[in-house]
Amino acid sequence: MGQSGVSGPERRVVRVADIVEFPTALGSRCALLRELGLSAYRDTEEELLDALTRSAEDPRWLEVCLTDSRCRAFWDVFQQGRTPFAEFDPVRLHEHGGRYWVVEGKHRVCLAKRAGVKELEAVVYPLAEDVLSLLPRQGEPGCFRFRFTCQRRGRKVEGARGEVAFLWVEDPELSESFAGGQVWLTASQDTGGRFREVVPGLRYRVSVARKRLCWRPFCSREEIAVDAEVVVAEGHRRTKIWLMTVRAAEVPGLGAGFAGPPAFETVYRFGCWRRGHLRQLRHVYRFF
Repeated sequence: MGQSGVSGPERRVVRVADIVEFPTALGSRCALLRELGLSAYRDTEEELLDALTRSAEDPRWLEVCLTDSRCRAFWDVFQQGRTPFAEFDPVRLHEHGGRYWVVEGKHRVCLAKRAGVKELEAVVYPLAEDVLSLLPRQGEPGCFRFRFTCQRRGRKVEGARGEVAFLWVEDPELSESFAGGQVWLTASQDTGGRFREVVPGLRYRVSVARKRLCWRPFCSREEIAVDAEVVVAEGHRRTKIWLMTVRAAEVPGLGAGFAGPPAFETVYRFGCWRRGHLRQLRHVYRFF
């Protein structure tokens, strides 16, 4: 998330239990991730967060952490009731509503949470707005179909009816055809009715039918019907998937006018989407 809305920092003693998540950006040196068969660069935030949270429930995994000389040194300092490098390289946290998220000091916080450390010293940056809380999962995997029609006269589009699907995916290994991460399933995404895989377990297809309405010379008028289908399989890749729908008449380029962002309705959402993504969604203008 961006740094907007961050006020001046202050030093605090913070309850480790109030740091709401395990940090996931632990880098390639993390002995625990290696033992779990995970990579902070290849695997998704969802996979990493789930593995770190689950492993903390079994104290045997703490011994894996302590095989790393750096984490062993952190452990020794925590055992003395102090925070490692508190003066020269402090832990840095964002805070909103008494809840904290890690900015710097990810390995120290990860160890503190799984080792049962009660408090640590940190530099805290209060947030004016909650952009970091996770949004709840919504919907169930399945097959989702969408259809809209409109008429085109020359370059002008009018009379849109139905609903348009918007698919937003964030994954380190997106398919080449979905490299932008966000797509409106409109005529510009015509796949000829063939499925395209976005990530394992998630695919979509778009079919476009055109009907000429005017046969007079110099009169170009046609009706366009767009059918889209998104299939979200059980056991799909654990990553950020957000499928939404919008009334076609509200989509810029299809509707009669545009007075603001479309009213998105969530069909399916999975993964570590945060409240800040809602703010990003209000500024999505990648149409066609």
